[in-house]
Amino acid sequence: QSKISEHRWRLQFELRKQAEQAKAASRPTAVVSEAALARAEELIRNVFGKEASEPLSPEQLPARLEETLSLGRNSWPLAVIRRLADVLWEHSEGRSLAPAFELRWLNLTGFCLRPGFGFPGDDWRIQQTRRLYTAGLAFPNQIQGQIEWWIFWGRVAGGLNRSQQAELYQRMAGVLFPRGGKRPRLNPSLWREMWRAAASLELLPLQTKTELGEALVRGPQDLPESVRYWCLARLGARRLFYGPADQALPPAVVGRWVTALLPQPAAAEALASMARRTGDSARDLNPVLFEQVRRVLEARPDSARLLAVLEGEQELDARTLEQLFGEELPAGLVCAGG
Repeated sequence: QSKISEHRWRLQFELRKQAEQAKAASRPTAVVSEAALARAEELIRNVFGKEASEPLSPEQLPARLEETLSLGRNSWPLAVIRRLADVLWEHSEGRSLAPAFELRWLNLTGFCLRPGFGFPGDDWRIQQTRRLYTAGLAFPNQIQGQIEWWIFWGRVAGGLNRSQQAELYQRMAGVLFPRGGKRPRLNPSLWREMWRAAASLELLPLQTKTELGEALVRGPQDLPESVRYWCLARLGARRLFYGPADQALPPAVVGRWVTALLPQPAAAEALASMARRTGDSARDLNPVLFEQVRRVLEARPDSARLLAVLEGEQELDARTLEQLFGEELPAGLVCAGG
C-alpha cells in the first residue's frame, strides 16, 4: 500500500488538471524548462560536488537558483524541487566541507522534500533520510546546524512511518521533558524548532501527543505564544494534515485545551483547527464548547474563513493547510479529501 493512500488527508500531484480541479490547487504551477532545470542542478553540484565546473559558495546558492529558474523559491513546482532534492542527495557528502555547507544543505534539502510525500519516488527519498538520521550532524556543536536539523525533520515528518517518528521523538524527548523537570539552557530558536518538530509527528502514540499538548497549555518557558498555539493546533487538529482519523486526539482531551485558549485573542486559528466539525462523534467537541468557539470566531475580522473551517463546510483550503503545515506548500500539491 502506498504511503499516500494511508493518509486521511493526502496531497496529490497532478500533471494535468481540469478547470474545476485547478481551483483546489494551492497555487498555479509554473513551467520550468529542462534547460533551466539542468543549469540549476549544475549550480548544486558546483557547491556540494567534488569537481565543480564553477565553484560557488553555499551562501550564493539560493539566489542563483531563483535567478536560474526565474522563480522565487516558494513558486518552484513540485517536480522541480524533487529533481533538486535528488541532486542534493547525490552530493550529500558535501555538507561535511564546513558548517556553512551543512546549513545550506539541510535547509535546501528539507525545503525540496517537504512535506515528505506526494510525488513519485518519495518513499525512496525518505529512505535516504534514514542515512542522514544515523550519521547525524557533521558539525554537531554548531547551534545553527542543530536548528536546521530539527527544521529538516519537521518538514519531512509526513513521510516517516510510526516507528520512525517514535524513534525521532525519543531523540528530543529528553530535552522537552528532562528528568527532574529542569531543562538545559537552550538557544531560543533551537527550543522553538524542537517543539515544532515534535508537534509535526502526527503518528506518535496518543498518550505522547497528549503529554506534549498538556505541557504546551501550561506554557513552556521561553516558548513564544504563536509557536505554542501552532503546536497545539497541530496536535489537537480534528482533521490531521496527513495522519489517519484514529490518530486525532479524543475530544475530551482537546476540549480542555480549547477551553484554556478561548480567552486568548491570538489563538483563533488554533481554535478553528481544534474545534472543526467533522461529523464524527469520536472526534467532534461537545456542542456547548463548539458554540463557545463559534462566538469567539464570529468576532474576528476574518470570521468568514475561520467559521467555514470550523463548520467543516469546505475542504481545507491552501491557506488553512499551510497554516497547519507551518509554511507554504510546494506549487503543484493539491488537497484531496480522504
